[in-house]
Amino acid sequence: MRYLPAVNSRMYKYLVVGIFVLLSSPFNLKADTLEQEAQLNAAPNFCLTDDQFNYCEIDLLLTWSLVNEELVCIISDYQTIPRWCSDDPSVKSVNLTIKTDKDIQFVLVSKTTNLTLAGVKLKINKASKQQVRRRYRNPWSLF
Repeated sequence: MRYLPAVNSRMYKYLVVGIFVLLSSPFNLKADTLEQEAQLNAAPNFCLTDDQFNYCEIDLLLTWSLVNEELVCIISDYQTIPRWCSDDPSVKSVNLTIKTDKDIQFVLVSKTTNLTLAGVKLKINKASKQQVRRRYRNPWSLF
């Protein structure tokens, strides 16, 4: 008779863990579907600067896809780029000419609710200086 309560307590532990897994599963599925509802892409998504200039000047194409058609706005953390908002829900891209020396984060937000839908980052990479290979030779060397 003493063995029976131990089996029941182990069964209760499994039951509690099973209920927890079942309750948490729908929340995880909902989070995955929210991430797939909107997507923002930048082409190109990086820019290389050369040795003469410390800034990057680039024509950037931002494209997005949404599950539900809605009016959207694009905001960035770069102050010279104003907030852009669409007037037509069928518009799915925008062209920007950018001159910057820093990385820029773009965020796609809903125009009506101002909720963040997606984001993308434009990375600025500075080109390394060309290395000059120097040949060191001892004056007494025969070769």
